[in-house]
Amino acid sequence: MISCSLISGVITTVSVTPHLTLPCSCANRLDMKIRILLCDDASFIRDLIKRTLRKFLPQSEITEASDGKKAQALLNRQPFDLILSDWEMPGMSGEELLLWMRADERLSSTPFIMVTSLGGKEHIVRAVQAGVSDYLGKPFTAEELMQKVHKALVKAGKISPPKVETATRGGPFSSLDIFSGKTELVTGGSVDALTSQGRAKDAPKLKGTALLRWRQQEFKCMIKSINMEELILVSKRADQHPGVFEDVELTLSGGNHTGAAMQHIRAYVHSCAAMEKRPDAEFLQLQLRFIELTDEQRFQLSSLFVDNA
Repeated sequence: MISCSLISGVITTVSVTPHLTLPCSCANRLDMKIRILLCDDASFIRDLIKRTLRKFLPQSEITEASDGKKAQALLNRQPFDLILSDWEMPGMSGEELLLWMRADERLSSTPFIMVTSLGGKEHIVRAVQAGVSDYLGKPFTAEELMQKVHKALVKAGKISPPKVETATRGGPFSSLDIFSGKTELVTGGSVDALTSQGRAKDAPKLKGTALLRWRQQEFKCMIKSINMEELILVSKRADQHPGVFEDVELTLSGGNHTGAAMQHIRAYVHSCAAMEKRPDAEFLQLQLRFIELTDEQRFQLSSLFVDNA
């Protein structure tokens, strides 16, 4: 736009203001609301995903459901552009929710990403057969989550394709990495691409989940690392949490084993630290050491976790 200043009919200054045109992909992202339904019975996983989406996809409108039945009720009331769902949930599982959606003409083409610790090929095959759009294993990084989300939204025509970039350390989605391990590129929708056969050799393997009991409270955690002596958990911060040297009881579930779990495992808190360098950090890292494992528990631990690490 050109503007002029006039004094006594004489042009004294001329200024040119360039017209600002956003790239197509950015314009789409700024003008278009993206409605996302997030379904997981673990509130701290929902919070982790919400925080990542709001940082890197600020135009997203996120609705939460703690199980498949509640998600089903929400889907009957309003449309969504993307579903992010856990597999194992009370009432109705993610697989059952997916099958119900694919059988409904209104919802049959809605992108559906399964976000779960069940990372075995058997579960991925079942998800593909049920009509899943993509599959994200827990634990995951912010970069891995956003790669899956962007891929699904681009394919559905909700956003324009971004410029091709190689996913490297320090990339656009790396600042919110909560769990350790190297990230991986999204390689396509085939079963092999969604399993270890299609992943980079140094990609992190799934460890599983833990239910920590302390003073009649329960905390759902992700297993960051585990061996025969100790484990490291990531948990959402609560009003109260176990302190150093306090005893806890654990139920441990392996990421690649259906129904396989170790119950009544005794441990104590060896250390507790905030995951983020700020006083209002949302996540804690707990280092626990096992207390007097039995021979049977050691065998279970070895077969369920350590041998597959």
